[in-house]
Amino acid sequence: MPEFGATWWGRRWRRALESLGATYPNPRLPQGRSLARKGAVEDMAVVAGAVTARVRDGSRTYDVGLHLPVFGDDEWAAAVTALAGRLRHAVALLEGRLPEDVDDTLGEAGVPLFPRRDELGSTCGCSGRAHPCAHATAVHYVLATALDDDPFLLTRLRGRDRDHLLAELRAERSGEPPAPAVSDGLPVVEMEAGSLFTAGAPLASIAAHPREPGGRMPEALRLLGPAQGIDADDWRHLVAVARRAADRAWSLAGDDGGAAHDGPPR
Repeated sequence: MPEFGATWWGRRWRRALESLGATYPNPRLPQGRSLARKGAVEDMAVVAGAVTARVRDGSRTYDVGLHLPVFGDDEWAAAVTALAGRLRHAVALLEGRLPEDVDDTLGEAGVPLFPRRDELGSTCGCSGRAHPCAHATAVHYVLATALDDDPFLLTRLRGRDRDHLLAELRAERSGEPPAPAVSDGLPVVEMEAGSLFTAGAPLASIAAHPREPGGRMPEALRLLGPAQGIDADDWRHLVAVARRAADRAWSLAGDDGGAAHDGPPR
């Protein structure tokens, strides 16, 4: 894996972690980097106020959470006004980039994106007493790489996803009210299990190609991401239930009396 943080904002996130090195023993930084490079961080998800993931360390797997305060609507309104007032900031964001002095602009408005000292917390199921532990540190490093690809994970962590923020920014620039944001998911309370079984053809005509889940997050949840309105703990529990269901489905697919498939499980 290349060095964590290829963009300036990815490096800035990494430095926010490494600047804490004086407050706890340094060995946890290389331990976390080693875990991250080995691919030990799995099922990472970013929601408002939290990053959740599972980290494999030897024979154990730990649930890890990173926590950052979320800005309210009034704070985000101030942030949007500050960003819209600088044309190059607005242009960069609409192009999917963060301008290098964006945090200075937002800091003046009282809403800095990057964590300040004592803002960033972590939880882990390991027995370590220091925060962040090596497992949480590994998630920090992997998040730095994820931010390279999508800087709006940082705004989501602070309480505004990409579509919502850009709609507000366009509205502020144009003086028009923002268009309703297009939802990228349904609130859990609106999901109907019965609709999952609606098919346009007999179910027997559907070729099944089961694949061993191996403890991974089910593909549908990975692609859809956290549903709107679900908090980090509920999302983690949902992923755990889905993972157990996938493991059970795999075991049934391998039984003579289980689900039919057109060849050995792949």
